[in-house]
Amino acid sequence: MKQNMITALYCRLSREDERSDASSSIGTQKAYLKRYAMKQGLTNIKYYIDDGYSGTNFERPGFQELLDDIDNKMIENIIVKDLSRLGRNYLTTGYYIEHHFPINNIRFIAVNDQVDTIHQENDLMPFRNIMNEWYARDISKKIRSAYKTKAINGEFTGPSAPYGYTKDPNNKNHLVIEPKQADVIRSIFEMYINGLTIFKIIKRLRIKRILTPRASTNEMTGKYVLPLTKKYPYEWSYKSIQAILSNEEYIGNLVCNKHSTISYKDKNLKLNPREE
Repeated sequence: MKQNMITALYCRLSREDERSDASSSIGTQKAYLKRYAMKQGLTNIKYYIDDGYSGTNFERPGFQELLDDIDNKMIENIIVKDLSRLGRNYLTTGYYIEHHFPINNIRFIAVNDQVDTIHQENDLMPFRNIMNEWYARDISKKIRSAYKTKAINGEFTGPSAPYGYTKDPNNKNHLVIEPKQADVIRSIFEMYINGLTIFKIIKRLRIKRILTPRASTNEMTGKYVLPLTKKYPYEWSYKSIQAILSNEEYIGNLVCNKHSTISYKDKNLKLNPREE
């Protein structure tokens, strides 16, 4: 091994993997890969970790750091537990294993799948990559179906409750009114009904030092901490008031499925037709 060249131990775990296979935890992967590297006499190891990232997404911070180190000619070996840890998109995974790594003189090892590019017999590798992608697609279908079923049943499926509500501690799919924030909501509607413009509503809220939705949620939960929120906790925006006044959830309608992803490979959101 060339002096000071790194043996990269790449570990990845998505939320779906975590639920289906406890043995794939990041800690387990790290110990497993280190033990394998030591047995092979591969030293100067460095961990690259992506915890909570889907295998269909290659814009992961740990993986991007690995690519940067490859570009800087720092990597000699890459070891993963199995091919699915590298990725679940067979075209992109195949590109890295069969093109990007070889042209950078990198040996790639997927221990459980018995892939080692120092040897030439890797005929089954493309088929394993296809199976890994099929798994990702199947999981995506099941998750979408589960969300749709909950929506049809009138259950809340959003990651966080709208301002003025909170998730029921006994049922995360049920919203309950948050009294303090609800008073602000009622006040905003009352001012608007009485003829105040949005700009005048904003001015009154600032004078009364009413926390913005994000600042209020931050104060209650400790989440969504942003420097600007801490610096300007009473700076209501036109968009915030406009969103509150047009939110059907304040008249008792639970609106689900507003957005969906383009595909299980592309997580960009698209706006669904209203009838859906």
